Amino acid sequence: MGLTKEQLLQVKKPVQEDNRRSVIAWSACAILFWAMSLVLAFKQDAYASCRMVYVAATVLCLVTLTGSAFLAKRYSWMQSMFMYLLELTIMGAGIGIAICQPDVRTVTIIAFAIILPTCVIDRTFMDIIMLIVTAVIYALLARNYVEPDIFSWELLNLVIFSVAGILIGHVINMARFQRYVHAEKARKLTEMLTRYAYFDQLTQLRNRQAYVEKMESLAKEMPQEFCAVMADLNGLKVMNDTYGHEAGDELIIAAAKCLNEAFGDIETIYRIGGDEFCILMNASYEETMKCLRRLDEVTSKWKGSHFDGVSVSYGVATDKDAEEIEAIIIKADQRMYDNKRNFYANNETK
Repeated sequence: MGLTKEQLLQVKKPVQEDNRRSVIAWSACAILFWAMSLVLAFKQDAYASCRMVYVAATVLCLVTLTGSAFLAKRYSWMQSMFMYLLELTIMGAGIGIAICQPDVRTVTIIAFAIILPTCVIDRTFMDIIMLIVTAVIYALLARNYVEPDIFSWELLNLVIFSVAGILIGHVINMARFQRYVHAEKARKLTEMLTRYAYFDQLTQLRNRQAYVEKMESLAKEMPQEFCAVMADLNGLKVMNDTYGHEAGDELIIAAAKCLNEAFGDIETIYRIGGDEFCILMNASYEETMKCLRRLDEVTSKWKGSHFDGVSVSYGVATDKDAEEIEAIIIKADQRMYDNKRNFYANNETK
């Protein structure tokens, strides 16, 4: 709880970058293997039937490598797409080889790459079960087809058997990718919990808890230029009593939107009570007043389903009014209530 957006990004980016580099590395290994297999396919008739499989696999692995190296570096959301493409390419190539050249070597590929599902790689117990199943199926499929030269150390056989090595390496890499997925889910969960803890659900502004923690921070260290604005809706109780709380909520949401539009993303706005808001600004008095003039404009132009316009009283205090943050807030609050009394006096509204 309490993680800032910057802290969340610090968690996400290194994991994402590590995953991107892993895809690049495994794509490069796969390209090397498929290219070497393609050369052998042209030199050895025994492997000629797999030529198109090797060509397609080489091209697709080039796509995953270049995509991860360039596109995913700029657009991080594309990384999972290239990850899945690499997986499908290697798995598809394994199936293609099995179809084009069905022998004990391709049985090895099927046993290790297809029967062992990547979706259970992070579960230790399931890993053990699936490895046992893989070994049993391999033994059943291969027992009548094993030839001595299959297990020799000749180059061609080593090349074919290295398919299983690449696929197993890819499965290991999938575990790293899954850790990224888990980290991403944890990030989203943390963001959700943070929003419930520090954001008001009605207005989506920061709530009183966030305000209290900000005040504690300002009590320890005040910026050189500082303004506090206390703002309060006018006539909310009357509107609630007359039109109901749904209409009152509309006014509160409208005030929040108007404040956000007037002060923009550079400032921090808090809803600290039912119809009370506080804006804490690292800005000069002149900059603050410019924002408040903008607030007067947007509130007068606002139109809702129940009302046309929303009225907000506010008061401003700066670091020149007091040295302590609490004293500045009290001063701004007093000025806000003075303006509120003037509003009611002028409009004869109780």
